[in-house]
Amino acid sequence: MTAIRVNDIKRFMELLLSGDAFDKFMFIEAEVGMGMDYRISGRINRTFYTQDENEIMGPGTFHPWADAKESVRLTVKGKRLPVRMKVVLQKQSDDGKQILNIRFNPAELVVVTGFAQNGFTTDKQPERDWDSEAFAFLKGLGLNVDIC
Repeated sequence: MTAIRVNDIKRFMELLLSGDAFDKFMFIEAEVGMGMDYRISGRINRTFYTQDENEIMGPGTFHPWADAKESVRLTVKGKRLPVRMKVVLQKQSDDGKQILNIRFNPAELVVVTGFAQNGFTTDKQPERDWDSEAFAFLKGLGLNVDIC
């Protein structure tokens, strides 16, 4: 687990909410603190969809960020910034689940990496690899980032 401070908050939020940089991730959840607090689950509510739509979505449990980000963007859209926001994204690798826990307040934005390994092992290399990959991913987006 690594905490990565993003110094380009506005640019990061544009990439997250309007761009396609994070579209390869699944949307786990979001919490937004404004005049009211909002909690949005990324879990697919299968009873809402037709059988054909469920077949198209496949067996996954969560919505892709590409499909969910508009709901989150509309929640935070307005004249005033949220007082806090958390977005949890995840993707699957051969070794386990790679997680980005994005935490925003008007003064700071931090991305905390997480890794849930498939099965039990004492090998922490896949987790370290994900930490490095996540940092490189954010740097590759042209963001000014550093390790907290």
